[in-house]
Amino acid sequence: MSKLKSPSKGLLIASILYRSDLHRELEILEAVALKFGEYVTFHHTYFPMKEYYSKEMGDESLLARVFVVFTKNIEREKLVSAKVWAESFEQGFAFKGAREINLDMGLLTLENLTLATGKNFSHRPYLGEGVFADLTLIMKDQSFQTTPWAYPDYSHPDVIDFFTWARQFIGQ
Repeated sequence: MSKLKSPSKGLLIASILYRSDLHRELEILEAVALKFGEYVTFHHTYFPMKEYYSKEMGDESLLARVFVVFTKNIEREKLVSAKVWAESFEQGFAFKGAREINLDMGLLTLENLTLATGKNFSHRPYLGEGVFADLTLIMKDQSFQTTPWAYPDYSHPDVIDFFTWARQFIGQ
């Protein structure tokens, strides 16, 4: 019989996509840091979803993106409230219903990286408050491996290396 206990803490992560002609990255990061604390960032040019996001956000050549790991250890349950807050944050910058900032939240643990989403699918368990878990990376043999449904940008070796490196902040 297993005994119920709280798991180790994790780190909030974010993928921030924004219109570079309308917003400055540092201003967005500072605003988000007021909520989630200190962070480290990673920039990567590989972003195959730009065309998808440009349908809502405009010219894909104006879209910029940064990955963020917040270094404060948190209880895993807080992913739900972080996603709810992020959605409100996005709407605060929307113009005529179209987002200018897309703030995707996730949770990095020693075992995996899970994204929070409002979209239901067969592999996404419901967490509450309209939020589903999307298990994206799993730790195996000291390295993150992608799941079959992981978004292509999270499957890039450089992105995997960044999140593997960021695990060092867990437990500090």
